Amino acid sequence: MRFSYAEAMTDPAFYIPLAKAAEAAGYTAMTIPDSLAYPLESDAKYPYTPDGSREFLDGKPFIEAFVLAAALGAVTITLRFNFFVLKLPVRPPALVAKQAGSLAALIGDRVGLGVGTSPWPEDYELMGVPFAKRGRRIDECIEIVRGLTTGDYFEFHGEFYDIPKAKMTPAPTKPIPILVGAMPMPRCAARPAPMDGCTGRRAGRP
Repeated sequence: MRFSYAEAMTDPAFYIPLAKAAEAAGYTAMTIPDSLAYPLESDAKYPYTPDGSREFLDGKPFIEAFVLAAALGAVTITLRFNFFVLKLPVRPPALVAKQAGSLAALIGDRVGLGVGTSPWPEDYELMGVPFAKRGRRIDECIEIVRGLTTGDYFEFHGEFYDIPKAKMTPAPTKPIPILVGAMPMPRCAARPAPMDGCTGRRAGRP
């Protein structure tokens, strides 16, 4: 049986000792949270609290996800790091592929990518990406990340992205698992993107 240690919104100074302790305790993996910025105002309902409130997030420290995973990977040997979840469609997918491949090369393929969209339109506005059609956008992002982390030449021509044939190195020695985080889970399972599974939690649970 395998267990993952979940941590988020903690004091940045605690992450390294917590990762070391999780590995020593026999955990298989540790989750890596993701957040870009806290919007002062939002019309969106936060999906993970019963009443949609989000004030508890104001001022919480979120270390950039790939930076955090690299730091923790450098001080551990066996512990895997699973992103839970990376807001993928607000980011350039080719850059995410480069970051993921580089991270995998540095820490021995101990990487899993949980990806999702983000409940906040403000994340998209902040990054200069349209909020509309984010579901179709993430499907293309997953294909691009998957293709550019193979170590082979890859090209993509879709609705949102047009990528000429290119190759990225270093590449993982085995495919990076990509899990889609979504609610409800049946909607996730029906996605056409080349994912490896779904990850998530029930709405209303912190």
